[in-house]
Amino acid sequence: MQEQLDSNSHNDGELGDEISLIDIVKPLWQSRWLIIFVTLSVVAAALAGSYYFKSYKSEGIVQFKSVIPAVKGIYTNTNTEPDTEPSSGISLADYQRYSAAFSTSKPFADFVSENKLGSTVVINSLYKTFASPNGIGKQIEPIKDNNNVVGLNINFASRSPEIAQQMVSLLGRYVMDSLNYQIISDGLKFRRHEIIVNSGILNNVIIKNKNLLEAYRRRSADLKLIAKRYPESFRKAPTQVFFITANGTSYLPLETQLMATEVQASEANESIRTTKRELRQNALWLEYFDRVNALLDKTQSGDVLLRGLESVKENVFKGKNLDDDAIRDVYNEITSNNQVAIGLYLEKNTFISGPTLPTYSSPSKRKVLLASLVLGLFLSVLLAFVRNWWRDNWKKVSG
Repeated sequence: MQEQLDSNSHNDGELGDEISLIDIVKPLWQSRWLIIFVTLSVVAAALAGSYYFKSYKSEGIVQFKSVIPAVKGIYTNTNTEPDTEPSSGISLADYQRYSAAFSTSKPFADFVSENKLGSTVVINSLYKTFASPNGIGKQIEPIKDNNNVVGLNINFASRSPEIAQQMVSLLGRYVMDSLNYQIISDGLKFRRHEIIVNSGILNNVIIKNKNLLEAYRRRSADLKLIAKRYPESFRKAPTQVFFITANGTSYLPLETQLMATEVQASEANESIRTTKRELRQNALWLEYFDRVNALLDKTQSGDVLLRGLESVKENVFKGKNLDDDAIRDVYNEITSNNQVAIGLYLEKNTFISGPTLPTYSSPSKRKVLLASLVLGLFLSVLLAFVRNWWRDNWKKVSG
């Protein structure tokens, strides 16, 4: 008897399971067209949205290495050799100062204007990026090595892979142009200050040598009077005592002493002459740097600054006698500095990697398709059950 009850109970359980499965499948089958329609609608909407919101991310790397210290060193005192080679890249403190300048929209607007890039939708969006709270920091990320920044990772995302690549190239040019401007202008200003300080030292050297020259002339005149007063002693052997010091008696011919004084006077004269020559050269340098300062006030572009230095140089030396060695030396040094700087700028202002032409967009179409399919099925099944429950309850209420 007990076995029969257990058997009936087991059959009832199987029947209950069948009824539950039918209860689940039946409303789904009845709403199959609704499920298909909703699922396909979600998939279509997701694919359309992914197409509308898709973006292609391009990346490029600019490496500093020894480029920027080399450019900077052109405009510092080349007569002093550093004890050790300069570390590669830019110090973190200097980079923070430089990035504060190129991260604002005004320098970028000047760069766009000077390069005649015009106004496009993408460039206008860059202006908004510059003005945003995060600024351009996400697009221009420093690559650090200890306490130095040795390069930049530049990225940009756009609906067009070609535009993304072009914008990375543009940002790379802009940042390197801004960095070169700031570093070279720092070097020019430092060199100007160095010339001013050096001119003050040279003036003191001239004053000192003029005083020495007067002393030598007075001494020479005194020695000549002594020789005239004692002609016989002047002609005697060099065992003759001519002055006594606290340390004892010194035996030196009066004629030799007179010659030594005249030699010292000649050396003082030569020092005055060479110092005056250097002062003349410093005056040319200061004239050049004063005109450079005027150029610095007109532009914030490294390219414009470097190319404008030659015009500044020609205006400074216009009408001056280049056959004069002192003038020619300054002219040649400025020419050499500018040519080396321009060569380094044009050679090194490039990417070592990228800008890449992205192939795949973000988000991925495959991921969007799978995610939207799962979401569409879930929503459609849920809607089918809700619809079925509403119908059942509506019948009960109506009945």
